Amino acid sequence: MSITVLQFEKILDEAEGRLIQNIRASLIKDALKMEALAKRNATSFPRVKTGRLRNSIVGSVIQFQDDEFLILRAGGQERGTPASPFSASADVVYAAVQEFGGGPNRIKPKFYLRRARDKRLPRVKWGITRAMNLALEGKDLR
Repeated sequence: MSITVLQFEKILDEAEGRLIQNIRASLIKDALKMEALAKRNATSFPRVKTGRLRNSIVGSVIQFQDDEFLILRAGGQERGTPASPFSASADVVYAAVQEFGGGPNRIKPKFYLRRARDKRLPRVKWGITRAMNLALEGKDLR
């Protein structure tokens, strides 16, 4: 199948809005999958005592200065200000120590967030590519 340049331009114009919508939907799905993986990781290592750390894990997609960011974090539910949505909130103050290690007791890093991110990252790239292809075909991501 061949198309003219004008037909291709028309397809691109129609796909622009759908592309942004599809990519955002794909990122939201991946954020929720990463959140679930991280919560599973935080259930077994470090071993759950109260569940506060696991419950503080949040995967989300935020818009900041015309860009979309997939955020996976633990420690607090508070969101940052519009000037800086990447809050350093710490309702669960030991979340960073459990992830990265350290502290006065020299805790070993658990990397419960990093392991979730690393496991899901190839699917994020695939999802964005799929979202782009569907947008060019005139379809929405489901």
